[in-house]
Amino acid sequence: MEHVGVILAAGLGSRLRPLTDTTPKCLLDVGGVTLLERQLHRLVAAGVRKSVVVVGYLQEQIADYLRRVPPPLEVVLAPNPVYATTGNCLSVLAAQRHVGDAGILIIDGDVVLTGDALARLLADRAPCSVLLDRETQLGDEEMKALLDEQGRIQTLSKKLPPAACAGESIGVNKVGGAGLQQLWYELERMERGDNQGYYEDAFQRLIDSGTEFRTVPIGHDEWTEIDDLADLEDARARFAGVSAR
Repeated sequence: MEHVGVILAAGLGSRLRPLTDTTPKCLLDVGGVTLLERQLHRLVAAGVRKSVVVVGYLQEQIADYLRRVPPPLEVVLAPNPVYATTGNCLSVLAAQRHVGDAGILIIDGDVVLTGDALARLLADRAPCSVLLDRETQLGDEEMKALLDEQGRIQTLSKKLPPAACAGESIGVNKVGGAGLQQLWYELERMERGDNQGYYEDAFQRLIDSGTEFRTVPIGHDEWTEIDDLADLEDARARFAGVSAR
């Protein structure tokens, strides 16, 4: 099944101020390359031919950047006009009309990936699956996964007790097959109601109604997330001189 990358890059990046006062988070430099460019090249390396980048904050800069630095695959921008007042569930929904019949790879805009993790996710037999870091130290902020005896995700939430969970869902996810239409339906319901929620809340509704979500392991050294200035400095040190390709 063909998959389209959906990169969520609409947010304010407020914990990275003052850098994000004038620059969207996805255009911050990470080892000499923007975060967005790194994500686009990871998609290409996994065989993905199209990406939807959901934009909001300082979106004109992102559009200008993509004109100046031609991306390595087809890229469409999908504006989310309510990015500042709603949860990221509506950023995923903003990509819907650009996806067509393809499955989607949802990628949080602040995740840096190395290696072939995206390719492994695409190769997994389950239509719906998430990259799971089983090595990370879990706390209150991580999106945690509780698995059943067959290794399927039973609950996906930040509120779960860390000791009971298998690891952290890093914000890179595959949704396809019948689950994709169900996802659009649940996101539309959230738009009319709980529009402050995460897209993982929609995943949970699918799980509760019988859709199977599996996990694909990713090593702790294969990725990092950039939430704040300390994370950014760490990522810059880790990826100094590391090619985006």
